[in-house]
Amino acid sequence: MSEIEEVQEHMKADMEAMKDQMSTMMDSMMSMRKMMEVNAASVATTSTTTEVDPTHPSGMNQVSRLVPDMVG
Repeated sequence: MSEIEEVQEHMKADMEAMKDQMSTMMDSMMSMRKMMEVNAASVATTSTTTEVDPTHPSGMNQVSRLVPDMVG
């Protein structure tokens, strides 16, 4: 085998290894994207259900807890 053919074979092997690495990275990135989407959806659901109505008396009590009620 000539030197050029050896270099070409080595380059082909390197390209295949790079393709495999890129595929693995893409799979990982897609998994991360799915996790982020699930987390964003759960945060949106949580924040929607825990909003306080400032006009409701219990909502006012939750917002105005700056000083604890102390009897002395």
